[in-house]
Amino acid sequence: MNSRPLLPLLDYQRIYQVIYSVLEASSIAVTHRACIFFAAVGANILREHHNLPATISAGCMALMVDEQRANVVVYGRDENGIFVNDEKAFHAWVECNGWLIDFMAPIMGVALRQDGVDWPVPRRMLQKRLSDRKGSLSEVQHAGEFFASHDHALTESLIDGQSVQFLDLMNACMAWYRRPPKPLKEIALADSHGPTKKLTLRAPSIDGVW
Repeated sequence: MNSRPLLPLLDYQRIYQVIYSVLEASSIAVTHRACIFFAAVGANILREHHNLPATISAGCMALMVDEQRANVVVYGRDENGIFVNDEKAFHAWVECNGWLIDFMAPIMGVALRQDGVDWPVPRRMLQKRLSDRKGSLSEVQHAGEFFASHDHALTESLIDGQSVQFLDLMNACMAWYRRPPKPLKEIALADSHGPTKKLTLRAPSIDGVW
């Protein structure tokens, strides 16, 4: 089987960098809490710029980030032994052609630190074949192994609940993005809560692949 990911690293990195940089330029966004935004914009970019049939998914997700310490990042919660999600405990990602793609994965460690969990999580690209996901959280045993469960109702609710500012920032990402190796356009982000800012890439670099 071809082990190459659906997206080349440069394409994944460009999408992640554009989304991250637009969020950081905004005065209203909290970048490390914006998984639905990363997923929505990532899916739109894949559809519009890469001609790929990408969709947004939200629900439970878990990823082994440190096998030696058995550190598993978990999005969701345990409820009487069952791994569940709701609008306060979930993650969002992109699904496309049998792949799970998480454009927020490189800043996973930042979100953890904000929650008081100081794990050394590397900044890595996360693209996984959906056929490789484990059947339950307890089966996630080795580094890079993952579990994911899509919740259709939650996904629709999260998308429907997005604000006008969310759409404005999404439009900025779509207008700014260009597939590598093309250079990005020069555009500015108009912010009703602050001064207009010229967009520049400011995302932390990716240092590996899960």
